[in-house]
Amino acid sequence: MDIKVEVGEKGAGTIPYESLPAFTYLFRELGFDVQPDTENRKVQLSSALHGKRIVISSDYDVKYNTFRKHLLERKVLEYIQTFLSACGAKVILIDEKKESERADFHVCFSLFEIPGIKEPILELIHNSKSANKKVLDIFHYECTRTGTKFKSNEVVRSSSNPFINIQIMYPVITDEDFWKKIGEKYAMSITIGILARFYESSPLSALSLVPIEIFSNMFFHSEKTGVNLEPAIQKEKKLPEKKKFLLKKPAITKRKEAAVFLDYHIFIEELEERNKIKLIGNLHIKNIGTEVLRNPVICLRSSPSESIKISGQILPPNVAETLGVMKNEETQGWKYMNDEWFEEMEKGETWICPIQSKHINPRQTESLTNLQISVLQPEENSNIRVEAFVFFKEQDLEISSSNQISLLLTKKQ
Repeated sequence: MDIKVEVGEKGAGTIPYESLPAFTYLFRELGFDVQPDTENRKVQLSSALHGKRIVISSDYDVKYNTFRKHLLERKVLEYIQTFLSACGAKVILIDEKKESERADFHVCFSLFEIPGIKEPILELIHNSKSANKKVLDIFHYECTRTGTKFKSNEVVRSSSNPFINIQIMYPVITDEDFWKKIGEKYAMSITIGILARFYESSPLSALSLVPIEIFSNMFFHSEKTGVNLEPAIQKEKKLPEKKKFLLKKPAITKRKEAAVFLDYHIFIEELEERNKIKLIGNLHIKNIGTEVLRNPVICLRSSPSESIKISGQILPPNVAETLGVMKNEETQGWKYMNDEWFEEMEKGETWICPIQSKHINPRQTESLTNLQISVLQPEENSNIRVEAFVFFKEQDLEISSSNQISLLLTKKQ
């Protein structure tokens, strides 16, 4: 007897009864939820996202901002909801925070039109449970494809549920042009990044996200599509033996190399007596070599030293073990390297190192986040400068930051 195959509520043909075990195994490997029902002579296939609850919302932690584009923000979220729902997920678009507590995954989104910037920026904030290497690589690729600068930061939060927070800033453009040129692309890119979150370990499971007739027609010859892979297979078989060496992977040259860069925002508070200037930023260390880099030591050199104070999530050496953030039963975070750190800062150098041993794998990025740099006595016609250097003593490697913080304060005419 034949067994009917159903995908969702649609029939997708029949298979011989004796093929049911092999069929079940194959489609489970492809990511489908397979439910054989021999009593009713049918087998039910469901998407790998079937039953997953994904909550998407505007970022309710961001306060009112004159540059925020609420209507376009909602439109992007609605498109993301449509894309994910078509993959079989239960997608909940909300405006309240409580719903996220019952979600398998939560995505917060905010959109800003910022005067003065030249290129769009996408910043991804995530916790350790939400973003794997595949997710970060996908977002980086999608940003490159759309001409968008990509930033990624991991934060430690008490939430037990995985989440990502996506913030997009873009130059001034009409609402209509935004959607035609980049809005729809962002909705698609964010959806692709979310899908990567669920399928890093089983990439073939992504086949279950599209209608079965699409990829079945892609891989099997039919009169309807005219697709036939046989010539390509035969061509591979006939490859001359003496040419097959060309397919071998080249030997990888080992190298120790890293890229160091700063990103920051400037805040100026206008006071009656003088202006108060503060910078908040991050220092990123990306391993672009092939060897693991161990225990980075950071030096921030500032001038004029008497006018600059550097602080943030950096602990004094004597309290680092007690107050550091616990992660995997180890104290994580950064501390000042020397007990005389305050005197060193007054002389224009701030030395920082990890609280515990820190390894940076190839293609991995470690960041010193939430650096706070205050200009204590901003003087007219003065040049404020902060440079960054990173040292790996075990590998005998020294790297200076590819950029630096530089402010020129001029006198009003």
